[in-house]
This record gives sequence, C-alpha cells and structure tokens, in this order.
Amino acid sequence: MGNNNVCLGEIQKNTINSGSPNTRWKREDLKSGSCVQSLIDKENNNFFKMVQCGPAIPYYRNEHSAQRWGQAIATLNQRDDVETTINLLYRKPEFEELVLLGPPKQYRWATWEVLLTNGQVQLSYEKYLEYMPNDIRIILKDIDRTLINHALFKHENCGQEQLKRILCAISNALPGVGYCQGMNFVCALTLIVSGCDEHKTFQCFMQMLTNEKHLLCFNFCNEMPLHYFFIKLIHYQIGKKFPKLNIRKVNDSLWISKMILSLFIYVFKLDDCIRCWDYLMVRGMIRGIPELILGFIDVTYKQLEQFKEEDYGFNFQGYETSIIQFNVGELIYAAKQKHKIERQLISRMANKIRKSKPSQLLDLLCHFDNIQTYKKHVDFYMKTIQDFN
Repeated sequence: MGNNNVCLGEIQKNTINSGSPNTRWKREDLKSGSCVQSLIDKENNNFFKMVQCGPAIPYYRNEHSAQRWGQAIATLNQRDDVETTINLLYRKPEFEELVLLGPPKQYRWATWEVLLTNGQVQLSYEKYLEYMPNDIRIILKDIDRTLINHALFKHENCGQEQLKRILCAISNALPGVGYCQGMNFVCALTLIVSGCDEHKTFQCFMQMLTNEKHLLCFNFCNEMPLHYFFIKLIHYQIGKKFPKLNIRKVNDSLWISKMILSLFIYVFKLDDCIRCWDYLMVRGMIRGIPELILGFIDVTYKQLEQFKEEDYGFNFQGYETSIIQFNVGELIYAAKQKHKIERQLISRMANKIRKSKPSQLLDLLCHFDNIQTYKKHVDFYMKTIQDFN
C-alpha cells in the first residue's frame, strides 16, 4: 500500500526537498485553482450539477435534522453567508450534534472545513508546488484510476489536474511521508465535497493526515500502523459485542481493511460515504473509523450472520455488486449511541499492542487518555515529518 522506504518511526529530521525548478506550475494555474475553479468564478449554475460535486451533492431528507438546523440558524444575529453562519454555529455547544444529524447540503463543506482547520496554521499551498515531488510518477499512475466513473475525474484538465497538484503539494509538505497509494481516493472525495476548491482541500487533507484527532499519515506509511491498530481494536470489540459472529476465518483484507484504508469509499455509495465522513469530522478518525465499522456490523448483523467467507469478498468489492442493505442514518446512530470508544481504551490497547509490535504511532496513542500530553507528543513528532522551511 505504502511506497515509502523509511518507516515513520525511524525519521529523525526533515528530508531535503528535491526536484527541478523547471517543473513549476505557471502562476496563472494557481490563481483560480484550475479550469474547474474558473467555471465556479464565472458562476456557471450548471457546473456543480454537471460534475456532481459541491453543493449539488445528494443529501438525505431528514426532517428532524432540517428542523434542528433551522432552529439553530434562526437564533443567529448574522446569516450573511454560509461561512459566517457556520462560524457562528461552531461556537454553540450543540454544533457537533447538528453535524452528526447531517448538515444541509449547502453547509456541509463549510462545516467540515471549520472542524478540520479552525485554530490551525494555514500552510502556503503555492510554496509546496514549486517543485515536482520525487514520487510524481506514482501520483500520475494513481490519478488515472481514481474515481474514474465520477464526472469530475473523467477529464484530464479538470479534476485530474487539481488532484495531481494537491497530491504533489502533500508529498512536498510531508517529506517524511511522501505520497502513498490510497491518499488519492481520500483527497478526491475531499475535493468533490469542497466544490473543487483545491486550496482548501489541501489545508483540510493536511489536517486529516497530521492532526491529533486523525493521524491518517499512519494509515498510509510503510507497515500501516494505524490500520494494524484498528484491526486489533475492532476485533477486540467484535469479540465483546458480537461474540456469535463467526468471522475468525474471514480474511480482514476482504472487508474490514477495505473500509479502513479507503475511509469507506471502496465499499459504500458516495452519498452514504459522505454522511459517514460527517461523523468522522466530529469524532476524529482514530475513534470514528472503528466506531462506524462497529455500527455497520450492528445494523447489518443479521445479513452478515448468513455470510460465508466468499460472500465477504463479493459484497465488499464495491457497492454496485453488494446485496447488503442498510440505512446510513441508523449506522451513524448505532456508532454514536452503542459503540463509542473511550480514550482510555485507546491508550490501553496501544500499550498492550506495542509490547509485541512497537511503532511510533503506538508510542503516541499510549498517551491518548491525557489530551494535553498526547497533543504535545503529536506536535513534536509532526515536526520530524513535515516541511516547515
């Protein structure tokens, strides 16, 4: 999965940027973000519908959610634009609960953005595009197979070009990680929901990779320690909560790993996946991913109970061929109400696992139950893999 030659835990200092200045993008390419962004600037009303992204993303008609959001917005003194509205709602104690109910479609991206980037240092996107990264060939290869059936990525000069720039910037900004397969799908979905704003997509994806709530960089590096941790944690919880579910002989790569590594993109319909990401934005990846997987098992238990091993391979190769049926709202409710993972459990599991398979991630997660100490350790570690020059 990963293509790095160095394990994150072995990195002691920043590596030196390399590349040729002749590979720089033209300044005009970055002003608007690409031809896609130019279409938005021209207020082409058919654009979002044409590429199935941004405000035109499907959303569930949840009357309770709409009522709760309407009531909350009505209490605001200012409602000049989407960003102002979300920034004011963000200060309210019920904001995260509103997000879990599902934001109205026009507020979703602003909601994700404030949850990911509020209070964080904004990085210079253009700075990290001054040179092509060393792994540009791998990036180009993966772009050609990223969400190829989605309208945005069918045209090389639109979504594909944006995705290429963002992934190149990510690789340069995180020289201790570089680009790894799998980043392309996560970045692509973020770009879709942003309405093709590559500058903001870069900022948000960087937070998913490095913020202490998420740490997705460990999901993509060599040996994928975050994936390994999730597998151990999920099986531990399955043993406690679903002891009669016979999955001991089922290879994790057939189902659980696909959900973890793609953040559900491989196996859920796009709109179901986006609703699950609402949950991840609030809970963070470290707790949110296993909670959602446990919630999924909960709401599909009777179906999974009938499965043989070969059924997992067939039903988790893509939603088009799956016979599994579930309501994503019920999945999120189950994750929130029945499968919340406490910080203490994360720390205990990390301490236990690192005795047999140590990693830098587990060294960090063993402090997860002490928020201040944990954040201090994460901040220190990120300085070893990120380019701050």
